[in-house]
Amino acid sequence: MGRPSNPQTRYFQRTLSDPQRMILLAAGKGNLCRGFENVLDLYSEAHNQGFRPGDDLSILNIGRGTTNNPNTEESVGDKVRETLREE
Repeated sequence: MGRPSNPQTRYFQRTLSDPQRMILLAAGKGNLCRGFENVLDLYSEAHNQGFRPGDDLSILNIGRGTTNNPNTEESVGDKVRETLREE
């Protein structure tokens, strides 16, 4: 592993395992960078709902919705990051 992390780090490089690469590709529909951004968004949402590192993942209330989730007033597709909308 490289140098220790620092909160002021702007760029970092990491060698991904095959499962990690597959997760990011799936999250980004084949785009690693978009997948990374989507995973950050997902963690941000979990954190806002009280999830913290070390918590059991079962506390997350993850619905089985689609892009037209009937359990919410706003579709999941409407929650896309503003930067991704510009693309």
